[in-house]
Amino acid sequence: MFRGSIWYPNSLRGISFLGVIVLMIGVHQSQFLGLVDSTTLVFGWLPMQIAYDALFNVIGIAILYVLYRAAPEPPETLDTNKEG
Repeated sequence: MFRGSIWYPNSLRGISFLGVIVLMIGVHQSQFLGLVDSTTLVFGWLPMQIAYDALFNVIGIAILYVLYRAAPEPPETLDTNKEG
């Protein structure tokens, strides 16, 4: 089942998808970037941490959309009610 997923690293596309996911996990740790204690304001009113989190979410949504569009269609004979 895992080998059939779109992010399994058996092609350049799979390696790219897996790399982007791992990269997003790494940049999600904003405390390592020093943003938690930041007093910088974006646009003069938005705290840097909130702006970073909002941008992170927008980029995450875009990545999920690309993964959704790149995923193959399930076969018509797939039984979703079957356990196992």
